Amino acid sequence: MDSVSEHPARIRGERRRMRTRAALLDAAEQLLSDRSTDAVRIEDVAEVAGISPASVYVHFGTKDALVSAVMQRLLDTSMTELMAAYTSEGTAFEQVMEAGVAYMRLLVDHPALTRYVSVNALGGSGNSLDGEVSDRIDLLRKAFEQRIQAAVDKGEVQPVDSRMLSYFLFGAWNGVAALALRTDNARLTPDEVEKCLLQARELLGRAVAIA
Repeated sequence: MDSVSEHPARIRGERRRMRTRAALLDAAEQLLSDRSTDAVRIEDVAEVAGISPASVYVHFGTKDALVSAVMQRLLDTSMTELMAAYTSEGTAFEQVMEAGVAYMRLLVDHPALTRYVSVNALGGSGNSLDGEVSDRIDLLRKAFEQRIQAAVDKGEVQPVDSRMLSYFLFGAWNGVAALALRTDNARLTPDEVEKCLLQARELLGRAVAIA
């Protein structure tokens, strides 16, 4: 077979490989929304995806690598959404508020991210790739810190410590979103989480904005 005829075959093979990989990531995220990392097995992911367990190993090698790939994909989405907010029309402070809403909705729509961040913050899974994921999360926080500082520098908000405020807000968002994962009386529904965080956003805006 010549190189011309091989090219379409390679394209089809690559598309098939990407579809399989996406299906495995979707299945793993679905399971990680309801279970801890330790409770998710390769066989469970394969069953949900409708793919053989061997395919999971072919595409990711280990469960840790699969979990890390799920988190990296979620963090890529988070960065894209936050960067869109930071480059939207409006003042730096309005961009900060939009970014807050974007991050909140990501946490509500993707409980796997909320669960992973919450468990690991307490010294949870011990995935060998946690450090890489942690670095990505800190990039999100630092980007938020920079926009807060821009709002301070432009006189749009009261003088605040942008670094400390970024940590507080990230902690508050993650903590409130994590209430949707509870199984006791402290549990909030996803709608209640969103209402809670939107209300907090409005209160923060009133507290720090310069009239």
